[in-house]
Amino acid sequence: MHFNKIIFSLFLLLFAPFCLAQEQANLDEAACKVAFAALPRPTTLRAEFNQEKSLPDVTKPLRAQGEILVSGPHGVILRTLQPAFAQSTRVIPLPRPGQAAANLEARIGQTIQSVLAGDFAALADLFAAAGQRHGKELQITLTPKPPQVKEAISKISLRFHTYLEEIVVEEAGGSRVRLVFSGFRVAPPATAEEIQAFNAAR
Repeated sequence: MHFNKIIFSLFLLLFAPFCLAQEQANLDEAACKVAFAALPRPTTLRAEFNQEKSLPDVTKPLRAQGEILVSGPHGVILRTLQPAFAQSTRVIPLPRPGQAAANLEARIGQTIQSVLAGDFAALADLFAAAGQRHGKELQITLTPKPPQVKEAISKISLRFHTYLEEIVVEEAGGSRVRLVFSGFRVAPPATAEEIQAFNAAR
């Protein structure tokens, strides 16, 4: 399984700023459902990211930097800018209405897109959710349910403040991917060139 596809799909959660109460509280799955349903959603969001991947047999983690566009009507564009040898652009369009997921990776991607739309049912089909809220910070842990997903991922940890600020994906093989986001900008809609890239990727 290509783990990066799963990780890139999780970037869609960047689209959701979160308003939190000040008290500390544990959230069960029902409370997580309410929290996701309450997420306000700007049409377009841009940000920078830093990625760090730790491998079981490698002492020094692999690092990358770049920028991301999250467009509600279209999907996600991820641009890796550093290091130079890893420069790339990945376009992840939203599925067409009624489009079925072709495989497990695509299904996970559509699940995260359902979170964007406030539909918790698809998320609950693949992951058990639990969280903790402390002041303006929210942490949610997603634990996979189906055996196929467990073979790829041990758990996913999400940390929110105003926006989703951190994703940590712990893979079943012992690798760990940490993504930290910053410099959020509620930006104008996607450019014509970006929309063309989304259309070409469908």
